[in-house]
Amino acid sequence: MERAATLIPQKKWLQAIKPRSSVMRTTLVIGVVVLLSQALSIAFFWTNLYLPEIRQHAHTTAIRIEQLMIAETQGPEAVIEADLSLRKLSNLYVERDPAAFPRVNSKWFAELFTDRFRRQIQREINAPVIVYFDYKPTPILWVKAPTQTEVWVREDLLFIDQYNPTLILLWIIGVPLLTLLAIVVLARQLNRPLKRLQLAAIRVGRGLHSSHLPEDSGPTEIRQVNRAFNGMTEQIRQAEQERTTMLAGISHDLRTPLTRLRLTAEFLGDRDMASGMIMDIEDMDAILDQFISFMRDGSEEPIDDVLIDELLREVASQVQSQISCELTLADLPPLPLRRLSLKRALINVAQNAIRYGKGPLEITAFESKGYVNIVFRDHGEGIPEDQTQELMQPFRRGDQARTTQGSGLGLAIVARIIKQHQGQLLLANHTDGGLQATIKLPALTRKRGKLLQG
Repeated sequence: MERAATLIPQKKWLQAIKPRSSVMRTTLVIGVVVLLSQALSIAFFWTNLYLPEIRQHAHTTAIRIEQLMIAETQGPEAVIEADLSLRKLSNLYVERDPAAFPRVNSKWFAELFTDRFRRQIQREINAPVIVYFDYKPTPILWVKAPTQTEVWVREDLLFIDQYNPTLILLWIIGVPLLTLLAIVVLARQLNRPLKRLQLAAIRVGRGLHSSHLPEDSGPTEIRQVNRAFNGMTEQIRQAEQERTTMLAGISHDLRTPLTRLRLTAEFLGDRDMASGMIMDIEDMDAILDQFISFMRDGSEEPIDDVLIDELLREVASQVQSQISCELTLADLPPLPLRRLSLKRALINVAQNAIRYGKGPLEITAFESKGYVNIVFRDHGEGIPEDQTQELMQPFRRGDQARTTQGSGLGLAIVARIIKQHQGQLLLANHTDGGLQATIKLPALTRKRGKLLQG
């Protein structure tokens, strides 16, 4: 149990640092491989090429220094002869003038190489030495020989300055950076079709079944996915058309006997019974209309720039005879909307207040935090808090609504239309009583319009 409890925070920590997007994950994985490859390449050259060369060079230098140490024990003439021999045979200069001695400073980068050179010489001659590398104005390697008098041996490195430090830095740093850049570009190109697929799936989820992905461009796997997606979209579109056609046919076929029943009811002698039958027939006809409205969600309607204030005034004028309305409107920008669909949704909200609430109906419109808010508030009894989400589902009705006629599709139609406009429908009881229905529509017009159009 303790081990499991320890592993859970570790997993959370790993999830927190793990990149979210596939682009960054691909870049991270390949970037680590490239960096490891660079590190192994540097280790290979260092171990198999550079270190053996340093040891071989140090071995030769140690032999020359031993000759110099032996010459000092043999007298001045042997010293002069050793100095000349070193200069002639091995390009080593013996400096005995203190004014020519180097000023030793700590150079951490150079010491990575000189320390190994020093240790190799000390092993060869079994005596301590000092090794110093001076790069400017010309590369010179200094070795302080362990002689009786202070002596520095100087070696001019004639070819060391032919190394190109810029090229070395480009190889060590530039190659990984260019590789990572290429990985990012390639990963983005591979993920671009996935992004298009995501947006197309969102549009299909909002009822835009005309969304089509290209099938003649991109890698073979992407083409196959696009063909499968287009086929699925076409099947969904056909299925919805068939359901709509079937429901329309049922509605048409039922309206004929309903009309006959109403005519028959008109001739009944019992007026109370006739009135009840007519009301039932009208309810059945209204339920059929709601079924058709729910299936025909208006997703094929073109997008137009709509002034919310004008649309709300039209809605208020249509329901004014059934419930008193109080409008509080702001100067709102035009939004790309399906005008008829949104108007039908607004009328459904108002009809819901008429049927289950009490007047006056307060209609408010304002813009806040990137959203246009349309608020309908009645003065009825409200609804139980646990039913606010349930009432927006098809064929779900509140306890108060069960005593009246209806199909339970009114708010479901509203929620579906608002969702197609990338908005939200929120139901809540007002603090002063009554039900408050809030419709939130994004105010980012251009981007919304393009996405709505698909």
